Amino acid sequence: MKLLLFYILLIIAATTSTNRHVVVFGVDMTTTQREGGGVCPATDADGTCIDGLYTNVVVDDDGRHGSAGVGMEEDEDGEGEGMRNPVVLPSDEGDDDDDHAEKNGSCADEDERCATYAKSGGCKSNPGYMTYHCASTCGTCDAVDAAAKAAEFAVKDWNTAPCKDDEYECKEWAVSGECEVNPNHAVHRAWSATRRPRVFLYCDMYHSSSNQFGIGQRVGSEETKARIAQSIEYMKTVWTDEKFLSVRHRCMNQHEDCSFWASSGECEKNPSYMILQCAPACSTCEKLDISQRCPIEPGNEVIWKAGDLNALMERIVDDADGSGDYVQYNPTALSRPKLKRDGTPAPGVEKDGPWIVVLENFVSPEEADRIVEIGKAQGYKRSADVGKEKPDGSHADHVSESRTSHNTWCKEASCYDDPLVAPVVERVANVTGTEVKNAEYLQLLQYEPGQYYRQHHDYIFHHRRLPCGVRILTLFIYLNDVEEGGGTRFNRLGITVQPKKGKAVLWPSVKDEHPEEKDGRTDHEAMPVLKGIKYGANAWIHNRDYKKAYESNCQ
Repeated sequence: MKLLLFYILLIIAATTSTNRHVVVFGVDMTTTQREGGGVCPATDADGTCIDGLYTNVVVDDDGRHGSAGVGMEEDEDGEGEGMRNPVVLPSDEGDDDDDHAEKNGSCADEDERCATYAKSGGCKSNPGYMTYHCASTCGTCDAVDAAAKAAEFAVKDWNTAPCKDDEYECKEWAVSGECEVNPNHAVHRAWSATRRPRVFLYCDMYHSSSNQFGIGQRVGSEETKARIAQSIEYMKTVWTDEKFLSVRHRCMNQHEDCSFWASSGECEKNPSYMILQCAPACSTCEKLDISQRCPIEPGNEVIWKAGDLNALMERIVDDADGSGDYVQYNPTALSRPKLKRDGTPAPGVEKDGPWIVVLENFVSPEEADRIVEIGKAQGYKRSADVGKEKPDGSHADHVSESRTSHNTWCKEASCYDDPLVAPVVERVANVTGTEVKNAEYLQLLQYEPGQYYRQHHDYIFHHRRLPCGVRILTLFIYLNDVEEGGGTRFNRLGITVQPKKGKAVLWPSVKDEHPEEKDGRTDHEAMPVLKGIKYGANAWIHNRDYKKAYESNCQ
């Protein structure tokens, strides 16, 4: 019955003018002269004129005929363009809607609000719905009855000749559910091998229910159909089982071929992509909860306990352990706590503050030049902050006007294993009392005149529940002398560190007594470069194994 009603709607929407062919689903509805003059839009199987139907029919330069299609209007070139209201009008199109009502026993409205719709012009403005559902009010009973006869004829004489869609538009309609929700719009003109105009549904190519959980899935084989059926059953569980509560709203297939790939074994062959981007197809919705996908495994312990921050900084600044390991950097504390760990006052310190420590000659001129050279060779791109959470639990990059610098990353072996770069990476670990695995790959920065990074903090809250751990330290290395501007300003402390080639500045993001908690006092900003170019490198140290987390996309 639904199929028959669909054909009724479709054929009501088909129209003719002075042309000679209308082809609906491969059925040639040849126009004839109506008794008493005028063109008969179409004939049924017995040759009887089907009246009350109007259409836009396109004739191109070489004499081919084609319907603009339901939901389409022809443009100046005679091509359908865009999904619009179908051009369907009842035979008495010049009358007011209020005058359309037909009071006979064989024709009735199917919507109790038809009269209200008609008063607001619905018979003309929304004919795709009103012509059939409000036939009595709109005066389209004859058209509906004739279309029903034509639909029966069309079903009996289905033309199975091959035809082709314009995927650019048809696919988008189908995956958005138009084949089921709005079938009179979900059609499009296509051409058969004989170049005769046809109206063709795209729905069979896409599964009718798969768009309930992401992008509608393309059906290419029985295996794919079976996978989609499996996904539908799985998603019923996801939508009802409380254990999926935190992920059910974002468990979606992100590509039209997810089910095809899953049926081909890609969930196992390429899990890093499939379990997140094709979760319904792989039955892995729970993996979208990053805490489930990325648990903190036993053995991946935090490297700092309470008191370890102050202990490190006192070794660096005060040579508290007597090793003399840091003397070569001439360390200077621009800010520090008033009291040492042993309870004695820190000499010359009047204001209690977080640690801000400057290290001179942290990298050699040759090392600095090489890092800049590698950055230029890799190419700098616009810097971005941590953005919104994505469906897979990770976070997108966010480009904003608060940060206008450019950067690249020392993530490839050609960078971090370079003979002049590798010693710098090791030095960062040694000076901070950590291991290379605890540090992010070096971020290489370029600031041109006028560029800056407004006040911000390096601590990232969602790292607390991830195996990478939170950022506990930042070590920023200045790779060149800047002609003017470009200093690092600690806004809450009134301290600015000026760039100098080879110098580094070290500060914590966390509190000494609670090294998992943010210390908001170390807010800072990169002041605008006024003259020249500023090059630098960021080293961020984490409280857990960052490198392993990075390999698993758990950072």
